[in-house]
Amino acid sequence: MIFKLSMQEILFLVPILLLSLSVHEFSHGWVSSLLGDQTPRLEGRLTLNPLRHLDLWGTLMLLTVGFGWAKPVHIDIDSYKKKYQGLVITSLAGPLSNLLIALVFTFLLRLIILVDALAFLQNEHVISVIQYVLIINILLFVFNLIPIPPLDGSRVITAIFNKNQNFIMNYNRFGLYLLLGILLINRILDVEILPISRMMGGILNFMIRIIIPEVAS
Repeated sequence: MIFKLSMQEILFLVPILLLSLSVHEFSHGWVSSLLGDQTPRLEGRLTLNPLRHLDLWGTLMLLTVGFGWAKPVHIDIDSYKKKYQGLVITSLAGPLSNLLIALVFTFLLRLIILVDALAFLQNEHVISVIQYVLIINILLFVFNLIPIPPLDGSRVITAIFNKNQNFIMNYNRFGLYLLLGILLINRILDVEILPISRMMGGILNFMIRIIIPEVAS
């Protein structure tokens, strides 16, 4: 992917991607710590420093083939008063942080368009940065909610079926292979098994209609 981009696009994309992933992982750790888990704090994950969150190979894969990963935040669900409820809340914190970023930048776009004093920001570079922020964070939100291990959405399934340990063990063991298989089919055969692009477009259009109704109409 990155080899098809211009140098200007790379300069915009890479910092936004690194910071968005860092916010995502920090949110997992921060919420887990609020629920009584000290593991993220002890492992130095309660920071927005990308170097503490990024996995080298996962980042390279993300930039080159469009699928990658950050270093997962270790959590101890036994620290929670309600283990599986805490697991769901902690898992959803990451994707929801990306959705919040997208909402904030959509609102910022509204201000730039509607407030005369901010008209100087209506230039190609600023709009490109905002577009990248929206696309990357909506992608992280949608993709991580897919209920296939090791994505965050799979933790919800784990919480629901926590009494069926055999199912959970096999589900987590083979989930990564299933996810890779689906992504390869999407890429090689151009068959959209997971409608990620359509979901992203729907969410983006919804946010724009809510926050920037003048533009949407």
